[in-house]
Amino acid sequence: MAISVTEILGTDSLSGSRIVINDNFNILASEINSMETYFSPSAGTITNLQNLQTEALRVGLSTVRLDINASTFDIIANVNVEGGDVNLNGGGLTRNNIDPQTLDDVFASGAPITVGTSTAIPPYTVERVDNGGTGPVTIQLNHGKIGQEIFFMYSGTGGGDVDIVAAIDGLVLPGGNTITMNQQGQSVHLLCIDDGTGNGDWYIAGGTGYTIS
Repeated sequence: MAISVTEILGTDSLSGSRIVINDNFNILASEINSMETYFSPSAGTITNLQNLQTEALRVGLSTVRLDINASTFDIIANVNVEGGDVNLNGGGLTRNNIDPQTLDDVFASGAPITVGTSTAIPPYTVERVDNGGTGPVTIQLNHGKIGQEIFFMYSGTGGGDVDIVAAIDGLVLPGGNTITMNQQGQSVHLLCIDDGTGNGDWYIAGGTGYTIS
């Protein structure tokens, strides 16, 4: 809302305009105090707004964590939803967290391939595998985060065995310790669930064509 003050002309007496000057300062001070109900220059905060309308919003200074504009809504940070649901109405959920590297005999170079580490969970949701070599390719899967999913997809035409085993432990399989795939189109879908003590174990949630031994 616009504010207005009384103009003091160059021909006006300053002493005679004292009341007008004081009134102008009082108007400005009142408006500034009203704005500082919402804006705190010293704390650098905005609070108690009833409505905020803007074309764009960015959170983060040196590192942007949220960027909303006319064309995109980008969240570059972990998102926790507690006490509510996530509803997708009129749209879909797209997963694009695919390892750009195919885990195959060339990538392995004769050594086991580790997915994740002892201190970091597997970074990708989808892993493509293949094996055009003479011996099996072994993938050692480390612990995941409870609720995390990972897909291994045999995407190539090599036809050699790709064996998925636990790097240490935490891979729970019925009747064996190794998941094997050796044909294009085969897949295994693993879900990390709580083992009852706060640690995560990988369980098979789906897939096709794989074998367990």
